[in-house]
Amino acid sequence: MKHTLPLLSVSSVLALFALFSCKTTQKSVSSFQFPAFYKEGHRGTRGLMPENTIPAMTKAIEVGANFIEVDIYITKDKQVLIAHDPYVNVNHSLYDDGREIEKTDAKKYVWRQMNYADIRKFDVGSKPYNGWPQQQKIKTYMPLLGELIDSVEAFTKERKLTPVIYNIEVKTSPQYDSLGYNAGPEEMITAVMDVVKSKNIGNRFYIQSFDVRPLQVVHKNYPGVMIGFLTGDAKATLEGNLKQLGFTPDIYSPHYKLVTPDMVKACKEQKMKLVPWTVNTQEEMKALIKLGVDGIITDYPNYFSQL
Repeated sequence: MKHTLPLLSVSSVLALFALFSCKTTQKSVSSFQFPAFYKEGHRGTRGLMPENTIPAMTKAIEVGANFIEVDIYITKDKQVLIAHDPYVNVNHSLYDDGREIEKTDAKKYVWRQMNYADIRKFDVGSKPYNGWPQQQKIKTYMPLLGELIDSVEAFTKERKLTPVIYNIEVKTSPQYDSLGYNAGPEEMITAVMDVVKSKNIGNRFYIQSFDVRPLQVVHKNYPGVMIGFLTGDAKATLEGNLKQLGFTPDIYSPHYKLVTPDMVKACKEQKMKLVPWTVNTQEEMKALIKLGVDGIITDYPNYFSQL
């Protein structure tokens, strides 16, 4: 027997269309809206607290940052570590019993070649750090990305603060590959994304790097994730950097001394946010804001409220 499907009435079709439109709208509304101006705390707030630690992140939020920037390595046991340098930085690190670490011993402690349980033992907050006289000294450690996100989310929720955005800088380079200092781009991005997805923070993060390779991995494998291109090369042009990258990133982050009116104009034309680093005086901040930048990365996010 021939079976025919019933034709939908016009009203039924409109009802279905409305239902799907509603769902689409709801999905869009639930997506976190990035602020108009990016007030980014570099390594949390290196000027005020030990860098890349949980206290540095919460302090940055306290004083007005709406973004917090962290640096990433992968340990021997595949943990996603927050650290700027590939091995122990003797300028601000001590053994867990308070002893100094000799400069000649620094490369004995390469994070990629150590398990996290051993890395966590270093005290990265008690030693006075030349160049950062305002930095509060406390005994603290290098956290994992997941623990840092958990702590920051709890901090903002408890205080009923607007959730912050995580600027995650992946520390890869061909040189680091050859020296065994970090995971390759594919492994690095997969590990970071696994952590971020597990924390249910939606789109409240972006991934940045000086190395185009991990950014290309994100662009290819994780469409929709925001990408920031870092550069400090005075000889390179914006056009040349974008050509090397192979696509237009969401955010362009040059050293602040490289910013010009032409760069501001070009970024706006290409719909890229221009967020220079690392700006540590109020005078320079004011000058950059006057030029029209979309944000600033600084070791002193407390300056934002004073501008």
